[in-house]
Amino acid sequence: MTDTEADTRAAHETAPDGAAPRRRMPGPLAGVIGFVLGLALAAGLVLGVLSALREEFRDAFWRVVVEGLNPFTTSQVDRSETPVLLSIRDLARFVAAEAQYEVLVDLERDVRYVPGWLAGERMVLVVNGSVDAYVDFTDLDEDAIEISDDGTTVTVTLPEPELAEPRIDLDASRALTEDRGLVDRVGDLFESDTDARQEALAVAQDQISDAAAGSDLAGRARANTTSTLEAMLSASGFDKVVVEFG
Repeated sequence: MTDTEADTRAAHETAPDGAAPRRRMPGPLAGVIGFVLGLALAAGLVLGVLSALREEFRDAFWRVVVEGLNPFTTSQVDRSETPVLLSIRDLARFVAAEAQYEVLVDLERDVRYVPGWLAGERMVLVVNGSVDAYVDFTDLDEDAIEISDDGTTVTVTLPEPELAEPRIDLDASRALTEDRGLVDRVGDLFESDTDARQEALAVAQDQISDAAAGSDLAGRARANTTSTLEAMLSASGFDKVVVEFG
């Protein structure tokens, strides 16, 4: 019996239980069907993911398209360099008091014989700032502290309190009015008007400094420094603490 006749006979043989004969699927056809099923399964998974993310994907797609086609799209490039350390100073200041101030600055600059609507400027700012009163311990030496023979009294001689430069709080400050004439507004198109703001802030700083100097801020710093040293030195075992300024 040849191989062909054996294959034909095996193909027509019935199963042991009398069932109809089974035909085997050719290998190439099975591979094609498996590939198609796998492709369909993969496509289903991809569609499911895209369906879940369709809103985010759509928004991102439109953002890319709109930003790519918009000729006025802006971008920011940071070319700043690493900060360079210039100096370090050791400070020995005891800040004993602080005063908060608010000042209204009203500056007007007129051009002679020219109406205000054409040339001129008026700026009204509400400026907030603070001033520290401190005692500088930097130059204190052993002669600044004297202890009595019995060890019960200590006398400390300190320099007079000083007032620091006013600190302007730009976040708390605000502009109420900024009126400019036509010529000044046209000039702003070519050059930012920062000089006027700097001038107004400088005026506010001077006014705050004068107000602090005319107040009892230095006296408050003197009293607070005295009470602080009395508490510290009394805890060290001294019965009497004398603080002198001068």
